[in-house]
Amino acid sequence: MSTDFGVADWCILAAYIVAVSVVGSLFYRKRTTAGEFFLGGRRMGALPVAISLVAADMSAISYMGAPAWTFENNLELVLSSWSYLLVAPIVMFLFMPFYSQFRFFTAYEYLERRFDVKTRLLGSLIFMLLRGSHVAIVIYAPSLVLSILTDLPLYACVLIMGVCTTLYTTLGGMKAVIWTDVMQFTILLGGLVTVTWLSVTRVPGGLPTVWQMASESGRLNLWNFSTDLTLLTTFWATVIGGGFMSLSTLATDQAYLQRYFTTRSLKEGQRSVLLDAIIIVPVSMLLYSVGPVLYAFYHFYPERLQGLPRPDAILPFFVLHELGGWFSGLVIASIFAASMAVMSAGINALTTATTVDFYQRLIRPGASDAAIVRAGRVGTVGWGAAATLAALFANRLGPIINAFNLINSFLGGPILGIFLLGMLTRRTRGTAAIAGGVAGLLSVSLLAWLTDVSFFYYAVVGTVVTFVAGWAIGFLQPTPPPGGWQQAFRR
Repeated sequence: MSTDFGVADWCILAAYIVAVSVVGSLFYRKRTTAGEFFLGGRRMGALPVAISLVAADMSAISYMGAPAWTFENNLELVLSSWSYLLVAPIVMFLFMPFYSQFRFFTAYEYLERRFDVKTRLLGSLIFMLLRGSHVAIVIYAPSLVLSILTDLPLYACVLIMGVCTTLYTTLGGMKAVIWTDVMQFTILLGGLVTVTWLSVTRVPGGLPTVWQMASESGRLNLWNFSTDLTLLTTFWATVIGGGFMSLSTLATDQAYLQRYFTTRSLKEGQRSVLLDAIIIVPVSMLLYSVGPVLYAFYHFYPERLQGLPRPDAILPFFVLHELGGWFSGLVIASIFAASMAVMSAGINALTTATTVDFYQRLIRPGASDAAIVRAGRVGTVGWGAAATLAALFANRLGPIINAFNLINSFLGGPILGIFLLGMLTRRTRGTAAIAGGVAGLLSVSLLAWLTDVSFFYYAVVGTVVTFVAGWAIGFLQPTPPPGGWQQAFRR
């Protein structure tokens, strides 16, 4: 049994990072167009896009955080992932038809067409805060693992992760993001299935013992119908609150919408959303099921937990100390696979929003395709550097499984409310939508400050307050001229 991250492990990890960087860089084209760089030429099929969407959720945050959560708690949190099934039809049949009427690069172009430029810029800025923080956490999680296992300084591990991913994303653009996502998701899933099977075989008595011990300890509890709003993971919090957060992500987050925009048609985009929701249910269940297995194992061998630096590291700690050999290097590589996929997509989306919503819209409205692509590559490097730096401070957000959910719960509701105002109301204008968003953010902030309500409900409150306030303020403004914004959305 190995207790060190040895030469063989380093070789496997290094070979993996080099392979992904090379594959991603193969998509480099010196004379590429903006449509090719940011949207893959709009020729992608539903399946690779769907896998890329799943990969966007399966970073080291999930790979490490989900087993760590169920190792200490239960399965109730998995319902927040299953809420994708509930919100996928809303995305497919409400949001996507609106987006498909124009060949958008970003979702926030819609906000300008419906409202005005200031609403577009606000929406884009909120996205940057959300996705930028997510990328930072995604870099931090595997870097923490590598630092713990190798005794390398955390900053060195962060640099390894950030520089390599930024390199191939800068060169290859969106096609590199999607196809390396597919490659990395395959490796991640293979590693996860193997870890689950091998961990069960290490427990005396196998699966029946795991089931009995996990059940008796409450680790298999899935349904909690308590109406106590302060409990974090009740059915109502994870399904309703998590559903609003999922809807905000799937319907308004550029990192997801940009993938939809790469598809050949509206139907292909809708299929990708449906496939994403279908795939994520069994994959998330597999992720969360590892924790109860590890709980059963360490119940028999509690002395082997000595040296565990923090609960978030339980999965790589188990792999390195109990499985050892070449396999530990492969699993650590799969953790990096998960995070590099999410980081590349996040940086590409951040760059697209910066280039299209700010550079092209405000600084150089008449910029050529070549200038836009150059700005995109510079922006990719800039966002990669910023996220890598921010990763050094990600440890202040608590358990990694909920670190991004906490941020999303504050900002996701107001941005979702603004989009819904555009799609479901007639009188609301830009100023009213922004005022509604401010009211939504203030209400969520007060809720967090004055109460102990589960943060899953923040997105519900933020969405409802934004929508109601924006709609009400719209009635205080002059009636829009006949035709108005609706005319802009006629084919």
